[in-house]
Amino acid sequence: MSDTESTSADTAPPVRVCLTLQDSEGQISDNENSGSSTHLSPTETNIASRDGGPPPLKIKRTSAVWNSFTVSENDPSKAICKLCKSKLSRGRDAKHYNTTSLHKHLLYVHHMRKPTVSATSSSSPLPSRVTGVQLGAAKGSHSSSSSPVLTAFAAKQPFSANHPRSKQITEMIGKMICTDLEPFSVVERRGFRTLVGFLEPKYKIPSRHYFSRTVVPELYEAMRGEMVQSLKAAEGGEISVQRKAGLLNVGVLDIEHTSNNILCCLKEKMREWEESVGQSVTIRFVVSDNAANMVKALTEYRHIRCVSHMLHLVVIKALERVGTSLLSKARIISGHVHRSSKASNRLHELQTQLNLPQHTLITDVKTGWNYTFYMLQRLVEQRRAVQIMTQESNMGKAPTIIYPNEWGLASDMLTVLSPFEEVTRALSKHTASISEVIPLLHGLCSIIRSLHAGEESEDESDQFMDGDDDQDATVGLGQDVAAESRERLGTAARKLAANLSKELKWRFEPIFANSTFLLATLLDPRYKASCFPNNVDVEALKRTLLLRMELCDPVATPARNTEETPATSNTSVLSFLQKKKSAIPMRTHLPSGDVEAYLADGDISLTDDPVKYWSGKLQCWPNLTRFALQHLSCPPTSVQSERVFSTAGNVVSPQRANLDPSHVEQLVFIKVNADLKNSVGLFDP
Repeated sequence: MSDTESTSADTAPPVRVCLTLQDSEGQISDNENSGSSTHLSPTETNIASRDGGPPPLKIKRTSAVWNSFTVSENDPSKAICKLCKSKLSRGRDAKHYNTTSLHKHLLYVHHMRKPTVSATSSSSPLPSRVTGVQLGAAKGSHSSSSSPVLTAFAAKQPFSANHPRSKQITEMIGKMICTDLEPFSVVERRGFRTLVGFLEPKYKIPSRHYFSRTVVPELYEAMRGEMVQSLKAAEGGEISVQRKAGLLNVGVLDIEHTSNNILCCLKEKMREWEESVGQSVTIRFVVSDNAANMVKALTEYRHIRCVSHMLHLVVIKALERVGTSLLSKARIISGHVHRSSKASNRLHELQTQLNLPQHTLITDVKTGWNYTFYMLQRLVEQRRAVQIMTQESNMGKAPTIIYPNEWGLASDMLTVLSPFEEVTRALSKHTASISEVIPLLHGLCSIIRSLHAGEESEDESDQFMDGDDDQDATVGLGQDVAAESRERLGTAARKLAANLSKELKWRFEPIFANSTFLLATLLDPRYKASCFPNNVDVEALKRTLLLRMELCDPVATPARNTEETPATSNTSVLSFLQKKKSAIPMRTHLPSGDVEAYLADGDISLTDDPVKYWSGKLQCWPNLTRFALQHLSCPPTSVQSERVFSTAGNVVSPQRANLDPSHVEQLVFIKVNADLKNSVGLFDP
């Protein structure tokens, strides 16, 4: 730079100020020393002196936004983005040029905040006669002032709603709400917002209304679309040897629950799914409880009554006549320990002193007899601690001391009810099939009958499952299983076994003549005909099987697809069935056709998976395989549906008592199907 000097302040010429700035390329421009011509480039601006004497100065632009833009050589009114090469207008003419549109482009397109000028004044003091002012960084330091500037303001810029990362986090929060049954208001809780802000500071949590009206409905539609694809594959004639279960619909039936209304509602829901699938959806079986309106509504379909519910009625009816006083005391003691923290702490102290398992007592539930079994089982386990507690304090107005003879009755009741608990648990598994009903009931009835041998039942004609030929052998097998238990049972326990045997006959006798259950058992390679009662005509059953198979369309050979199922542990009922299989030979003829070839084929273990067996027979017997899998796919209980209502009860909690019915349906649909793993990657971690 050059300054005009004078020895006299009175005759000093006007002071000229030269502004030296840093351009977008990091070069320092000094008009006075550069010796350049007076031509102004598009990136320069004239600043005239106030006295009109000196020529105008050329100034480079100082806005940091020009780190991301250049002026178009063909049209100075246009700026070109260095990031995406877009052209933006600077204004209609040179007098109205501005950078507003450029800043907005960086903000909304590239998600970058408006940058600030990184300018520092010269660190060295200016001489008294020097009037030049230098703006910007010095040479040699500009290399870190371009990219770091953009990085600095981009790092603090919040994600827009359409940013991929923002969408991903929002979707994950929606999945959390559905799978963990959280209320929509969780996104407004201070702790949750603090956690999300710590994990991703640039993410802005949407409102709870956005989750209830947008996020969850989108997840619902995505999962529903996957269910539609599964139904299309199932109805397309292709056999998939894989166990699958899914929830299609859950809703509010706000009209009278008559059989006609139930049937109309069922048909309407199936029509909606058929429209979504684009083809007819076949209902093979319908499983429900034994309510009269349900039984009447489902007469048009192949109705399977819930075996678990029938077993519940059998046990509850029998317990009304035996052990009522004992059960009343057990409920009082268990309920008191659950309600009283003092009693619970005392139980824990006694468990430690007596070296007992650290288990809490269990209260029974009216809708499940097995909870009564678990309540007695836990009391017997904690007998010494419970005896001390009942002697120390009064747990209510009714007497709660359990006497020695009642403790003996409790143990005997557990012995009698144990086979029922085993069968109920086996039939409630998600892999259970109606093919297991007849074998398990056959073993159950034989064992219970052996437990009350010598005790007259109210109806002596309870040998409804055995024929004349092998009656003694069959009863003998049951006696071998329970002989030791019968010897030590008291009179009350044997009476309980007799009542249970009578109830089993009355409620389950029709099942042993039901062709659907018989065919399912015959097509289960674990059982075939070996576990049938002796009065079942196997030859007639095979003719029925062939007749029904003729109604099925031929099946193309499908691709093999198997799924492993873990084996179950041996139990008393399974032990009986194993002995039954080995004691009674197969009653078949020489192989002639698929059915005869299947019956002549080797059996598999009771703990093996029948679906895996049929996966190896797809090439050999495609039609028989299809028919077999249709029967093996039907569950014997409605436990899965009852669990849906438990889920719905958890959804409509006190924190979400005002949920819209459509939101309840969506949340339950997503929760249940996610737990059943019916989403291909949608809910995978």
